[in-house]
Amino acid sequence: MKHPVDDLLQRLYHNSDDDLLREFKAAEAEMEAEGGPVADPAGFERLWKKLIDEHEKGGRR
Repeated sequence: MKHPVDDLLQRLYHNSDDDLLREFKAAEAEMEAEGGPVADPAGFERLWKKLIDEHEKGGRR
């Protein structure tokens, strides 16, 4: 069964499964060429706090 996000992207952008896979592989290769993902625990904590604050205030403003 296809993931709902994949189905949505395909309907919006008229991409095939092969198109999506090619784009994913290209993005993955670019990230690896730049040294791979970099951990940012402080950035995660800031984002998490912002999301919690927005949720407590009734959503994004």
